[in-house]
Amino acid sequence: MDEIDRKILQLLVHDGRMSFAAVGRAVNLSTPAVHHRVRQLERRGVITGYGARVSPAAIGLGLSGLVAVESAGSLGEIVRAVRAMPEVEACWSSAGTSDLILKVRAGDPPAMEHLLVRLRELPGVERTRTSILLDTQFEREPDPAALGEAPPA
Repeated sequence: MDEIDRKILQLLVHDGRMSFAAVGRAVNLSTPAVHHRVRQLERRGVITGYGARVSPAAIGLGLSGLVAVESAGSLGEIVRAVRAMPEVEACWSSAGTSDLILKVRAGDPPAMEHLLVRLRELPGVERTRTSILLDTQFEREPDPAALGEAPPA
């Protein structure tokens, strides 16, 4: 990945709907050259997708939490179960005292409590610890301009 690829990524992170022609003008490349570079970035797994950002509060999911899960069973089974729960937005493996960290969303405290009960009842879940998130101070995509040379794909 060279400096032009990083600039293309930076532009698309800022505005994923930016046309290839506009990106080309910004990086001094032709539209077909930008198209080729973007397709290469997609093929190499650097660009993993495109989509609209939705305000969770605007769709009735204003309460967020992080749930640390300690397991006594198969992590694979737990991951499969939480993947099927629409309230679970993300699931990370952890090297800390917990095996998994889940990012969850709910509409209100009773809905969050119901979700937490369902999580604790999953086979293999030994214990959970939940932190309710009050406000998002900031959240961002990785900045390609801040990176050095990427490892070979």
